[in-house]
Amino acid sequence: MEDDNLQQHSTALLTAWEDGTLSYHDAIVQFNALRGEAQTRGQTEDEAFLESRLGVIEGYRGNYVGSIAHFERARDLYLRANNRRQVATCTLNIGETYRLKGNFARARQYFRIGLDAAVELGDRELQVLARTNESQMMLSQGNAAQAEANLRECYALCEEPFPVPPGVPPEVVVRNQLDQRADIAHALATLYLDSGDIEQAWYFAQEGLKLATLLQTDLRIGFAYRALGEVVTVLEHPPEPPLSSDPDHYFSESIARFKAVNAEGETSRTLFAQGRSLRRRGRQTQAARKLHQAMIMFSRLGMVDDAAKAAEEQLKLL
Repeated sequence: MEDDNLQQHSTALLTAWEDGTLSYHDAIVQFNALRGEAQTRGQTEDEAFLESRLGVIEGYRGNYVGSIAHFERARDLYLRANNRRQVATCTLNIGETYRLKGNFARARQYFRIGLDAAVELGDRELQVLARTNESQMMLSQGNAAQAEANLRECYALCEEPFPVPPGVPPEVVVRNQLDQRADIAHALATLYLDSGDIEQAWYFAQEGLKLATLLQTDLRIGFAYRALGEVVTVLEHPPEPPLSSDPDHYFSESIARFKAVNAEGETSRTLFAQGRSLRRRGRQTQAARKLHQAMIMFSRLGMVDDAAKAAEEQLKLL
């Protein structure tokens, strides 16, 4: 970054949006104002940083086309500034957005490019990010064995402090590492749930909640509550207090957290997860309603893979 004050302001804005104290609209207005300021001053890296933050916000909102456009502009600006690490980061973000959209072929291309760049740079943090994202794509495609091996290795790597790259504040690296651990814990909870290893699924769902609580962001807490709702649905024995034994409690909390930051894509995924849970509990009418809501949102947001899964789940109600 070329302006430390702008970096601090940008980071504070993103944190305020993540923890729900700043609305989506206000975040966009303020980020656009800062971006205009950076453009006026000719601060290329500052402008790139702000473009990437806008990409993050739009991605969680479910505006994947807009998110990709922001990340592409950020990548081009970082290329101009010869910041190879941030070019690789933006490349991985583009790949992750394509994964969330369900375009796995495009996602794989960007993950490979990003991973190659991370290896060339010797950057462990970026290598873990690239492998985690690609593993979650493998999981979506049914390649659980390879995904598990990669995710377990990445989770172990996250337990050792990441090196601090030049120009990056140490506290940012620490927080990113914590966020990556939470992301991997959520992915592992999902993986073990799908494979029927409920004990491991429950362990990682609880780990995800612990890490999300440390991060104190609506997004991570929303992911953690969704995983808990899914696992509690199939637990043989109810969890011990203070944890609730009602899956709908967790799904409601997850939806509330995602709605607080306008994360429409993740809201729709939680509706889908709740619909599946309700079907398993024999509440067919309520399940149909939730799945229908999810299907409408998936279609509107262009989430192709999720829409196909929702259609399959709806057929099970017939």
